[in-house]
Amino acid sequence: MFQFVTQHQFWLAVVLSWIFSAAVSAMPDPDANPAYTWLYRFLHTIAGNLNNAFSGKIPGLKTVAFLLILPFVLLTPACAMHYQIHPGALNTIDSAAYDTLLIAETVIDRARLDYTSGRLPAPAKPALDALVGSYNIARTSWLTYRAAVSTNVASGQYLADLNRDLTDLETAIGDLERAK
Repeated sequence: MFQFVTQHQFWLAVVLSWIFSAAVSAMPDPDANPAYTWLYRFLHTIAGNLNNAFSGKIPGLKTVAFLLILPFVLLTPACAMHYQIHPGALNTIDSAAYDTLLIAETVIDRARLDYTSGRLPAPAKPALDALVGSYNIARTSWLTYRAAVSTNVASGQYLADLNRDLTDLETAIGDLERAK
């Protein structure tokens, strides 16, 4: 159950918001009790229009609202993406580098098709060539990093090289997109 909740945090927030709104709507009208009147107005303002609640229309509400909402914010993190490592990957870094190389390979293949069909402008050809060169360097760096990790060799320098080469690859992809 807990895993289901953590994987569907957005919908949990929607359901909890709906339950909160329904509970506030079911509150009886305020009587002469000033504390209940304040609570009634406060909850209806929050449920009905969050902009009113945080725009200062109710004096002192910002601090109270922050203190009331803070536990919910801390208990329900945003819809965090759960990264799954590829089968056969040595670690998360290896898997993420592989993803980056797959993306770059797709961009290169698409750009080559555009170039052969005449849809890639001529000034973009040098950017495509630079991307291919950057891809080859990053792939070699990735393979070197994998070899170091799989043989239990100190991989710190190889990781630094891989990071640099993947950053250069990302820059080359951006350069090609701008040249288009």
